[in-house]
Amino acid sequence: MRWWLRAIIFSVIFSVIWVGVVGVVGYITTDVFLAGKITQAQDHALSEKFGDLASSGIPLVWFICFLALWIRARRTS
Repeated sequence: MRWWLRAIIFSVIFSVIWVGVVGVVGYITTDVFLAGKITQAQDHALSEKFGDLASSGIPLVWFICFLALWIRARRTS
């Protein structure tokens, strides 16, 4: 399998994991730890920040996957 195809597969898998982890942390933060202590507007703002974190981390995940597998492909060939 070509290195870039493997990088795409790993990138998709780790992107889903990244979004899941950020989503779970955001849910636990806003709906468990801060439940009843913050207003609806504050809850919405925090949820928006966690969404921004999840979406801004995806290019970094893709970059790391492509870089790691590109280096590995260069080392083995």
